[in-house]
Amino acid sequence: MQMTLLGTGTSHGIPCIACKCRVCTSSDEHDKRLRCSAYVSDTAADGKETHILVDVGPEFRIQCIKFDICAVDAVLLTHSHADHLHGLDDIRVFSHTIGSDRIEEWKKSNPENAGLDPRFLANALAGKGLNLYANRQTIEDVRNRFDYVFKETQIGGGKPKLNLVDSSFLLHERPEEFGRVRVTPVPMKHGELDTTGWLFSVAGTDGTVHSIAYLTDCSFIPESSIDLLKENGGIIEHCVIDGLREKPHSTHFGFRQAMDVAERIRPRHTWFTHICHLMSHEEIKAYAMRQLADYPALTGIVREGGSVGPAYDGLVLSAGE
Repeated sequence: MQMTLLGTGTSHGIPCIACKCRVCTSSDEHDKRLRCSAYVSDTAADGKETHILVDVGPEFRIQCIKFDICAVDAVLLTHSHADHLHGLDDIRVFSHTIGSDRIEEWKKSNPENAGLDPRFLANALAGKGLNLYANRQTIEDVRNRFDYVFKETQIGGGKPKLNLVDSSFLLHERPEEFGRVRVTPVPMKHGELDTTGWLFSVAGTDGTVHSIAYLTDCSFIPESSIDLLKENGGIIEHCVIDGLREKPHSTHFGFRQAMDVAERIRPRHTWFTHICHLMSHEEIKAYAMRQLADYPALTGIVREGGSVGPAYDGLVLSAGE
């Protein structure tokens, strides 16, 4: 299983509009950050492929082109803020694409409807559409902001075809499975807003569970969610976790708060994401190393080959291989 980080920047992205600070004008590619998103891919022993998108921000189209995203089997949302949701219309290319062979086959079986617009046929044959998993509030926001998706509209323009699934029904005792990838929602708080982290797990060749935790946009992770991660993650190879900046924030973890959580769940690699433009990539790396003295578990992990530091766009993480 692999996770590619399509974006690791805060809601402004980096460089920020009209900003001439040293980070926004940096020549280091690690300091150029699109809005947060991740892409999980896996190939099972039988060759079956799995492709899962986490969040679909305003730069989704650019991310697809930049990182050659050609398939999406499901979308998982952390929450409904614009920087994580407002590229949703561009998901349409993955939500009802269907081969012409199936359309022609259907026409032969239903000659009385052979003259129908093929776009309608494609939608009909695609079933309910692409599954989109989110908590209840996020689903409500999707319906309100993208209301045209869920009602009949005139031909032209196109729109995604989505099947909204309330992630509160995906309990750790009954996680969703995509191929061999087990997906478990992790409840979190983003200020007063309920957000969802996601735990991706696969069984290794020896049967041991290996996981990647994706925990962006949070200022508090309840004890029950910490327990969920530890009990269901097996060996957590990577934890991608909200780390906005050095200074604490009312709705985001700072770097040390992210390290506080990592100290408890003990992933092999801890990666800050949703990063703002106050410190460069290299400065954040150095900062994290200076803080390690306060984190004995993380210090031991780093000595054994693990890491703690900033993520960056295009970073590829692997687990269970």
